[in-house]
Amino acid sequence: MRPEDLAAVARLPLFCDLSPAVLAEITVEASVTKYARNDVIFRQGDAPDALRVVLDGQVGLTGTIADGGETMVEILKAGEMFIPAAVLTEKPFLMSAVTLTPSRILSLPGERFRRDVRERPDLAYVMVTSLSRHFRTLVREVKDLKLKSAAQRLALYLIGLTAKREGSTIVRLPHSKSVIAARVGVRPETLSRAFAHLKGHGVVVDGNAVSIADIPALRAYCHEGEEII
Repeated sequence: MRPEDLAAVARLPLFCDLSPAVLAEITVEASVTKYARNDVIFRQGDAPDALRVVLDGQVGLTGTIADGGETMVEILKAGEMFIPAAVLTEKPFLMSAVTLTPSRILSLPGERFRRDVRERPDLAYVMVTSLSRHFRTLVREVKDLKLKSAAQRLALYLIGLTAKREGSTIVRLPHSKSVIAARVGVRPETLSRAFAHLKGHGVVVDGNAVSIADIPALRAYCHEGEEII
């Protein structure tokens, strides 16, 4: 890898606690690939040849079924790994990966990565910690799907687009409404109804700009932050 790519990897939360020597060793066979928007990185059912990490951009993980149905399961941002469980267990990918924006992707060859995890306790700890955090995120999402309405899930998505927790704000939708609908777990027509419902809670849509009149009130509506931990 180029020195600037290695420096970018070292800044990622996933790897920032590793020593420079360890980081240099585990990335000795790594590569960085640039992808355009809508490029397919791998497909559901492919063998996991490498652990991939987003350096820049965003990647969507999609699941499909035999009749052609497809849904967006997850959207990955800079610093996040692609389905590490498949790489560690050498099982086929359960999802496809497609770039939602121009992206740079780090690839760590699977065989070498598995060996490094077995031989380096510090890297193994990083992986266990990351997988544990991801598991907690998935549990929260499953709970939201089962316990919250489409409008509440959409409200959670919108709140996640801003770092503000008080007052009002305007956020910009980073993806098409079809992608957002899949991420929220609804059909596109249901998303439109959810936006219409949220108008009564101070949410107004103008193109890809969404104004939120009262962030605390919207958080209260979708019970954000009220879960029993």
